Amino acid sequence: MDKYFVVVRVDVEEQGAKQSLNTPGGEELYQRLGGGKGGVPFFAFLSAAGDLIVNTNEPPGEGRKGGNIGHPFEPHEVDWFMTMLSKAVPAMTADERGAMEKYLRSQKK
Repeated sequence: MDKYFVVVRVDVEEQGAKQSLNTPGGEELYQRLGGGKGGVPFFAFLSAAGDLIVNTNEPPGEGRKGGNIGHPFEPHEVDWFMTMLSKAVPAMTADERGAMEKYLRSQKK
């Protein structure tokens, strides 16, 4: 099976002089996909039919309040991102996932 991915950037929550950068209809899409609970960046993986598979809203647990991880940096955020990949991209190889995880865990703030 071939792998096909479409990446779409939707701008939301721009204010003032940058408000014109917001994507028309973007706020509605953002809300439908579970956004708006923790700001941006927010991203979601959808099926080919447009159904939500998973988003960056980490569920609460193990002492975490949960919410949008944004760009994954903290260990629990990287953990959630890796869970997202396993749900949304099951065909991704262990080597591919490992390279992504290694990069994310090596980031310096």
